[in-house]
Amino acid sequence: MKNVLITGASGWLGINLINTFLKGIDLYPETKNLMENKSINVFIPKAEHQKLFNLFGDKIRYYYGDITKKEDCKNFLSNFDSGTIFHLAGIIHPKKISDLYKVNFQGTKNICDNAIERGLEKIIVLSSNSPFGINKDKNTPFNHNSEYDPYLNYGKSKMLMEEYIKEVDRKKLIHTVLVRAMWFYGPYQPDRQNLFFKMINTGKVPVVGKGNNLRSMSNTENLSYGLILAYLKEQANGKAYWIADKRPYTQLEIINTIRKILLEEFSIKSKNRNILLPSFLSNLAYFTDNIIQKIGLYNSKVHVLSELNKNIFCSIDQTEKDLGYDPKIDLELGLKRNFKWMKENNKLEF
Repeated sequence: MKNVLITGASGWLGINLINTFLKGIDLYPETKNLMENKSINVFIPKAEHQKLFNLFGDKIRYYYGDITKKEDCKNFLSNFDSGTIFHLAGIIHPKKISDLYKVNFQGTKNICDNAIERGLEKIIVLSSNSPFGINKDKNTPFNHNSEYDPYLNYGKSKMLMEEYIKEVDRKKLIHTVLVRAMWFYGPYQPDRQNLFFKMINTGKVPVVGKGNNLRSMSNTENLSYGLILAYLKEQANGKAYWIADKRPYTQLEIINTIRKILLEEFSIKSKNRNILLPSFLSNLAYFTDNIIQKIGLYNSKVHVLSELNKNIFCSIDQTEKDLGYDPKIDLELGLKRNFKWMKENNKLEF
């Protein structure tokens, strides 16, 4: 029996990854029959048990603890002497800045150190674009050669995490894969994502500048598919891969596509207006965010505003070449599938 271990399993990506193992994704043959001779083992806070049990029952095994506590990680991993870890646990919007380093860096170290001690074979670690900051221009996507230029403290915490994982790999202590996720959406997404859709529907979404800045995106099915390829392909070991749709989208394209899908597929008519803001407000938000974070505090609204006029996009060329990654779900199809799930679960209510 091969052990699959998942941290952050109660988050929306974790839930989608578990579903991928149990059911597969219809558009990706590589995700079929993944459960043959495997067991899914999740490491979650005790308070999250009922949420996952309601979804999966006894199809998975539950272990409880906090990744920031070394002893909890040791106790969890003491149950295994082989297996692969999907380390998805992390924090984006903290109450205080120190939590970013406590969770994203130290939490990762706690899990990985104990995985090495127990002799596990592989750890797949979820990272992001933030260690690389923002793109220099619209012609320079992030790629496998991009250098670190972290975006404030979240980016720094993820950079430290990546550097640690790379050092572990150089020492050949365990096989590692870094998966750099871009902006993603999908079933079980948090309220902040649903709020974004609601703001678009009600005509209250802010557009900073001309709205022509580029963003890479991914439906959680594409991202789960990429994670599975990192798991299945030996050539992924020791490398880092960007996971996103085939091309980036402008901010206005994202907004207009959401309105189009809501109307054409679900007969929900949105107000065709945006809140137009000058570009300098986003730059001012970045300046303010930087000051707030230097005193150890965090404001999610200021942070999000600081990014709204930025180009943040990547190339998936290396992922396609090495792993055969071929994302079939673009923005339009991804939104259709997501809104269908929301409707079926009484969440498509604006």
